[in-house]
Amino acid sequence: MNETLRLFFAIEVPEETRNEIARFGEILDRSWKPSRSQQLHITLAFMGEVLPDDLPKVIQAGEEAVEEIASFNVAISDTEVFPESGAPRVLYAKVDGGQPFLDLANGLRQKLGNLADNKKVKPHLTLARARGDRPARKVLRKFKGSWPVTDFVLFKSTLTPEGARHEVIQKFNLKPAD
Repeated sequence: MNETLRLFFAIEVPEETRNEIARFGEILDRSWKPSRSQQLHITLAFMGEVLPDDLPKVIQAGEEAVEEIASFNVAISDTEVFPESGAPRVLYAKVDGGQPFLDLANGLRQKLGNLADNKKVKPHLTLARARGDRPARKVLRKFKGSWPVTDFVLFKSTLTPEGARHEVIQKFNLKPAD
């Protein structure tokens, strides 16, 4: 029996922004567990469990996407929580990548077909998750961060008792902006 792969396409977060988010995580109250710096990313398309035989199709979707999308900028700003009502479970920063971000995310999902999850694209950067032993409260903060997106990555995610471990399978370079 083939073991499945937990895969997703994502934009990596530059080190300067990672460092700012790490400093932010240090001031959160204990109801939140900050995301580990090396885990920070902006998901474009999540595939969950993929058979190894389908990996070439996943890589092909990434290769086709870079032919259609030029590099673009993303910016992170206000913090929000998931779910929007009830007890917060995820603290995130809003991400604005404009139409190019949406075109890339939706294009990848379309090319992946039934391999991708069917959730609506909601550009965000997970900053922290609620700890299970105490109620989390909303955190209001504005982030001022932006960077050029010149590539994206296909990650393999392995769940461990210490949390998910992400391994780069392939990097895809976008076309230069006009």
